[in-house]
Amino acid sequence: MTLKHQWLRAYYHELILFFLIIALVVIKLTHLHLPYYGDEGFAFGPAVHMMYESGPSLLPGGLVPDYSYGHPLLFHFLVASWMKIFGESIFVAKSFALLVSVLLLITLFLTGKQLFNKDTGLLAAILMFLQPVFLAQSSFVLLEVFLALIGLLTILFFFQKKWLLYGIMSSALVLTKESGLFLIFAICLWQLIDFFSNKENPFTIWRFINIYLLILIPAGVFGLFLVAQKLTWGWFLYPGRIDDMQMTYDNISRNLGFIRKVIFFIHGRSWLIIGLLISLAGYYLLPGKTFSKIQWKVIWFIVLFTGIFWLMSSLNFISNRYFLIVIATLVLLIAAITVQAFQFKKWLLYPVMAAVILSQSLFAFRHYTTGDDNLGFTDAVIVHRDAIRYLESINAYNTHTLTHFLINFNMQHPVAGYLSGEKIFDNTTGGFTEFVKLAIISNVELSEELDNLRKNPQLELVVRFERGIAWTEIYRNTLKQ
Repeated sequence: MTLKHQWLRAYYHELILFFLIIALVVIKLTHLHLPYYGDEGFAFGPAVHMMYESGPSLLPGGLVPDYSYGHPLLFHFLVASWMKIFGESIFVAKSFALLVSVLLLITLFLTGKQLFNKDTGLLAAILMFLQPVFLAQSSFVLLEVFLALIGLLTILFFFQKKWLLYGIMSSALVLTKESGLFLIFAICLWQLIDFFSNKENPFTIWRFINIYLLILIPAGVFGLFLVAQKLTWGWFLYPGRIDDMQMTYDNISRNLGFIRKVIFFIHGRSWLIIGLLISLAGYYLLPGKTFSKIQWKVIWFIVLFTGIFWLMSSLNFISNRYFLIVIATLVLLIAAITVQAFQFKKWLLYPVMAAVILSQSLFAFRHYTTGDDNLGFTDAVIVHRDAIRYLESINAYNTHTLTHFLINFNMQHPVAGYLSGEKIFDNTTGGFTEFVKLAIISNVELSEELDNLRKNPQLELVVRFERGIAWTEIYRNTLKQ
């Protein structure tokens, strides 16, 4: 065997991962030039530019609550610092998001490799790459990909008992988003279970205290953040988010069903679950090496974390992208069981891995909706931009114009990236009156009222912009010539 063949045999996993990263960058490169969209457009995008102007800060006063929404500011701090180095622009901000996404794939590979084996790490990275929510979010200036990255590192260092690194990553986790606490709670509960089920290391009060002092480092860090927030703004948690909490049985039950669908079924993930069931059957029916005790602990921890995140998320406002961290751990679990079940039956392992990858590739690049959890968002961004540029071309800056929230924000805030310059549309409204001359209606945020307005004989369609699953129409009021 030549040296070249030896190298390829030793590092073909890393080589495949490298090409996977190249593919992600190529796919996302054009998205870096798109304007901000959705929550990114009216909150997080403008927020990082505001912090760039005022100076990067981790303190709650670094952003006004209208833009921070009471979240910890580590992610905003990092993006603003990144722009301080490379310049202020949407492209630069989104390039940081893409860098984080690349790091997530690498971290999945390394976590799978260190806790299981290289095959597990590579399969997990490939499956993550093929998740529509990841492909969409990998260029969004939002918290979820970064949260998944830091969450995976927290899990890795916890199971490796590297307490310094665990303290750093877990603290970063809770300084990114409040839901990072769900992972810390899962770790606390898991450690408690392990204390009383581990016969090799009998329970002692001093061992209990020592380990929990380490595990609860991020809780102390988050507590300091809350105190600082109270001193700065007069409240611990953003009142708007508290108002979103509807802790009724009907609401929680409805949310639990919705979350189950998001995590396990939509965008082809039902095929992942089928693959998991087949692999579990293979693990128990086929002869081969079993998981080690620590590997079983990792698997059962992922199950526990999924359940806790599922339950806790049902108490508040939810969005599909919020579950990216759970999906990241889920693909790691599926990859581990798949590889372990068939590792001594290579003639079965590679076809099963290929089938699982193929099942996800069939769904990865579809445009499902105009939401930010799939690539359909690009259609909405482009038609919105084209509609606003059309209004600029007819010099409608002062024309009384009706539209919905997202387009209205984009028409009045150059930082969102839809306007060609600094001049804004300052005569917009959200309701139809006799004074309205133009109406912009999109299938994003299409309410029943706006849909009915399209049938109003008083309105005449001037132009329609359509791309993929998204459209935006501009009407003129025929009574306002």
